[in-house]
Amino acid sequence: MRSNKINNIDLFTQKANEQFEKHIKTHSKRALEIIDKKINWKELLQPVEQKLNQHKSTLSEAGRKAFSLEVIIKALLLQTIYNLSDPRLEEEIADRRSFQIFLGLTSGDSIPDETTICRYRKQFALLGIDQLLFKTFYDQLKQSHIVLEKGTIVDATIKQAQATPRSKKDKDAGFTTKRGKHYFGYKGHIAIDEQSEVIKQVEFTKASVHDSMVFDQLVDLTEEAVFADKGYANKQRSQKLESLGIFDGILAKGYRNKPLTKAERKFNRLLSTVRNKVERPFAYMKRILGYARCSYYDYQRNRFEFLFAAFVYNIRRMLTLTA
Repeated sequence: MRSNKINNIDLFTQKANEQFEKHIKTHSKRALEIIDKKINWKELLQPVEQKLNQHKSTLSEAGRKAFSLEVIIKALLLQTIYNLSDPRLEEEIADRRSFQIFLGLTSGDSIPDETTICRYRKQFALLGIDQLLFKTFYDQLKQSHIVLEKGTIVDATIKQAQATPRSKKDKDAGFTTKRGKHYFGYKGHIAIDEQSEVIKQVEFTKASVHDSMVFDQLVDLTEEAVFADKGYANKQRSQKLESLGIFDGILAKGYRNKPLTKAERKFNRLLSTVRNKVERPFAYMKRILGYARCSYYDYQRNRFEFLFAAFVYNIRRMLTLTA
């Protein structure tokens, strides 16, 4: 009979874990140790627990003790950080001491199996737990004065669907065209803090939604400046920013009968030095997290995946800014 418990008592006691923490200082283990200490887990998980209670969500399996919320959230973070499938995540938790210490597991504790992880993800996505976690962690960063919120930079990236259009497996994805190339999937929209480069706000839509349609959800109009590429250029938008005393850093857009002037092109180049910062979170997700395209066949779980990638990016910024 299959067991999902840590069975080696000699190796996986709390005392053995403490010895491992003391003597083994791998880069991966050290990073997890710092993350565990710097995040206020109680504060992070409290609103999640409240929301789950409101929906009377019961995620425990019959005959099996429910996992703590902290173990599940941390397991999902590990999955995002190390780009692991559900089966591989289960294997790595069983095999890697650093993962077990991060999750707070010792001898005799059950390990979340792939089915459990899959069920929690689906339930969390349906309830918007990903959005709640992202916002709560961002609030922690604000309270720590890591984010100043003086300037906001807005942008979007295309995430291709896991399914092909012909398969009809993903009925939530949409089509878009960029530089003459056609895409089927979704868009991740973000706003970052200009100075800290922390992601402030995230929206996730089907790919057919134009970037500019999400602008109002990404900015709160209390910042001193807003930057974006020419896809967001809009006369009414510029007038609104000006009326509120907010610097308009949206790149000017040329038209067929009205090309950009030399001064506008020069101004665009200056603005681009600031605006280009927003490309870094997308590059981090793709190159470091291995998040090149969507993994699932529906909007909710794909949004969950994008939000968790943004969550992990903000954790990385926290480590960098507080080092």
